[in-house]
Amino acid sequence: MRFGSPAWLAAVVAALGAQPGLGEALQGLAPTLGLVVEPGPGFPEALLVFARHAEGRIAEVRALHDEDELLELEPAYVLRAPHAVWKALWRGEDPVRAALSGRVRVRGDLEALIRKAHHRPLAEAVRAAVPTEFE
Repeated sequence: MRFGSPAWLAAVVAALGAQPGLGEALQGLAPTLGLVVEPGPGFPEALLVFARHAEGRIAEVRALHDEDELLELEPAYVLRAPHAVWKALWRGEDPVRAALSGRVRVRGDLEALIRKAHHRPLAEAVRAAVPTEFE
């Protein structure tokens, strides 16, 4: 599946929802998140995603059309990076290192997100479950 496509996003949400450790990973985090994938070679338009969790599960995920829509929803966290960085993260780059180096720009409580870094195997399981094509 092509990275960022509606089918890919649905598959990621389904794979994430199937992970038994999801509730624990989400516990203590603010309920809303925005993701911004900035355009790059082979990825001509930004991808904007809003997600909300409740009761240990993903309750809502929406792909949005412009950044104003995302900002109007006032997500507690906004993670923003160029397409090439998201590609590297999907392929296994350390997300904490990417955030601390500024490759991923984080608005919100970065410390709370870093405290959840030990749940990285959950993300690795999702990556393994969703075949992903870039460019």
